[in-house]
Amino acid sequence: MASGTSESVPALTLRSHSADETRALGRRIGVSLVAGDCIALRGGIGAGKTVIAQGIVAGAGGGEDVRSPTFLLHAVHPGRIAVHHLDLYRLEMGTDLRVLGIDEALLDGAALVEWPERTAAEWFTAEVRLEIVSPVARDITVSIRQSRGRRDSLV
Repeated sequence: MASGTSESVPALTLRSHSADETRALGRRIGVSLVAGDCIALRGGIGAGKTVIAQGIVAGAGGGEDVRSPTFLLHAVHPGRIAVHHLDLYRLEMGTDLRVLGIDEALLDGAALVEWPERTAAEWFTAEVRLEIVSPVARDITVSIRQSRGRRDSLV
């Protein structure tokens, strides 16, 4: 679990007008991933959580064949840094991510967690919130906490 003191860093909100723009923002985040990063992906169904995950994985050196692991629960995408993609939609509130192996995964990899409200907020070092503005546009807010020695921005 993420440990140590954490302070909020000012959030950045951008408007995406297409899935390609959302993936491009994700790539910018993925390039900056370091071991121990655990990013909460927040947004309703169809908001673009999996689309931004595709970009993050690509930016971290993995492929773009990323699908929401709704039925798998946990998918691993190797690259410059391994990205663990978790989807908690089918799990109960209060799920302990250790049962999905997140503590070991964060030792040398990063994690993206869809439906993060189903687990403890202490796991997360950053949050990406996607809000539907129109059928194609999304407002994407990225916020990070300075923790685990991170002092830079994800974007």
